[in-house]
Amino acid sequence: MGSGKLISFWSGESGTGGRTLARALAQYWAEQGMDVLLIDNVADHPVTFPEPASWIPRFRSLSPVMLRNYLAGPCGTFPNLNLGRLPVLILLKELLELAVRAYSWTLVIGPNDLGTEALPILDASARVLWVGEPGPKSSVQFQEFLDQLAKFHFPHAFAEAVINHFPEDSEKEFRFQQYIQELAHRLELQQAQGRPDQPQASAEDSPEKVIEELRQRVQPELIKALEETPQLEPAAAQQTVEVLLAQDASLPASRETRGEILSRVLDDVLGLGPIEPLLKDPSISEVMVNGPRCIYIEKKGKLQPAGVQFSSEKQLRTIIDRIVAPIGRRVDESMPLCDARLADGSRVNIVLPPLALDGASITIRKFSARALGFEDLVGFNSLSPAMANFLRQVVVGRRNIVVSGGTGSGKTTLLNALSSAIPQDERIVTIEDAAELRLQKPHVVRLESRPPNAEGEGAIPIRRLVINALRMRPDRIVVGECRGGEALDMLQAMNTGHDGSMTTVHANTPRDALGRIETLVLMAGMDLPIRVVREQIRSAVNLVVQQARLVDGTRKVISITEVTGMEGDLLTTQELFRFHGGGFESTGLVPKFSPS
Repeated sequence: MGSGKLISFWSGESGTGGRTLARALAQYWAEQGMDVLLIDNVADHPVTFPEPASWIPRFRSLSPVMLRNYLAGPCGTFPNLNLGRLPVLILLKELLELAVRAYSWTLVIGPNDLGTEALPILDASARVLWVGEPGPKSSVQFQEFLDQLAKFHFPHAFAEAVINHFPEDSEKEFRFQQYIQELAHRLELQQAQGRPDQPQASAEDSPEKVIEELRQRVQPELIKALEETPQLEPAAAQQTVEVLLAQDASLPASRETRGEILSRVLDDVLGLGPIEPLLKDPSISEVMVNGPRCIYIEKKGKLQPAGVQFSSEKQLRTIIDRIVAPIGRRVDESMPLCDARLADGSRVNIVLPPLALDGASITIRKFSARALGFEDLVGFNSLSPAMANFLRQVVVGRRNIVVSGGTGSGKTTLLNALSSAIPQDERIVTIEDAAELRLQKPHVVRLESRPPNAEGEGAIPIRRLVINALRMRPDRIVVGECRGGEALDMLQAMNTGHDGSMTTVHANTPRDALGRIETLVLMAGMDLPIRVVREQIRSAVNLVVQQARLVDGTRKVISITEVTGMEGDLLTTQELFRFHGGGFESTGLVPKFSPS
């Protein structure tokens, strides 16, 4: 900003002498022939300039010389600039930058409260002086001030406490003048040495290196704090890190840079490292980690590099342990595959070396912060209003539905939307490998399968949970995905009084979905004739809703197909709605069953 220096004065309460100290320091430097500007009462007193509407345009055209001429006073004195709240909030940053270029010293008396209006002053300050009165109360107030600075990502070394001793007679007046001279010389020496929180960084110190060094210093202290308070809340943990970093004088000077470093250190120590910001970004639907140096994201249906990476395979493995530990899962070289979930329900798949050749792989399927309903899907043009109304009636009418589609086509999202039409007074049991469904209903029992333990025992597969769910008096059973023998038990449930049940399968067309269900039923190990399997499907499944992700990344319901019966040994179907020629249309066929 120039060769000048800005010193700001703060206090915990009024009447501590901060204004007296600032004026005395300004007067001393003015008598030494230095150019000094005192900015007083930046948030308290009324405006002394003309009305902002006329004053602001003139101010923006000022140069440093013009500002000095505008504020010029008698020789040996200093200009005392009083600004009101409105123009200060609009132009304070520009004013301070101009003042530092125009004057050797700019002294600013800050407001008592550290609010957002204080940030431009703190950003421009070369030194912060906190002024207090003698006594133990000042120590407490100064510590509170340092804690407030830490929340704005300023290190403790940025501020200095000054205890004011007010003169009451000529001898004390002399001592006060001596104190002002000593303070002035000390500030001049400090500014010659540079801002305390602005160390000269080495050219090879990359941001990643700074982050790693800070993490190594902070992590042991944070672990110690967590050991002392095992149930430490995230906000308290963040405050602990803020204090630890505020005590570190090696932080860069820019508040924005310090804030970014703090965020990244918190992500690394408490969150999921470099992918934490990606998970917080609502526009990103999937995060794919292909080893520590290669991370991709899906945004608006398109894949693109994330622009971030892990510092090492060790850091990546630490993050993996942080994902699986809260849900009681285990993943290591002896069990290198794992399905997990995050606290918000996002689906996680993990593959470790030696199966993953380029380093550990993490695939995270994110879900919307809120469950989407039919109105949202219609708004996204994923289906037409007529299709949404038909599906809503089908759900209320307790028809069994299979949602079919490829990976990432939106099957789970559609299943959540379908569940929104279930009446409030029904009991629903959901069964999943990793709990992803978020049914917005009051009476939902969520079941999740369990993998085997280290000894290869204790596994609870989905099929066993489906069988158990039949004993839980469900009105409807929702299986997140049928991928094995549980398909037979799901069909049995649909055929034995649990009408209105739903599930999903992976398939490219409704006809393929029915064929895949046949295959999954045969995987149950029952030696059933194919005609018997198809009879079970005909009796159980009313609708197949086909989802697809198109080449432009959009997800749409491309077909709603009814299972109408059998002709000989073949299942017969008819398409009721379809996506064709860039739009949704009804085929005009009437369903064999009544939708409601």
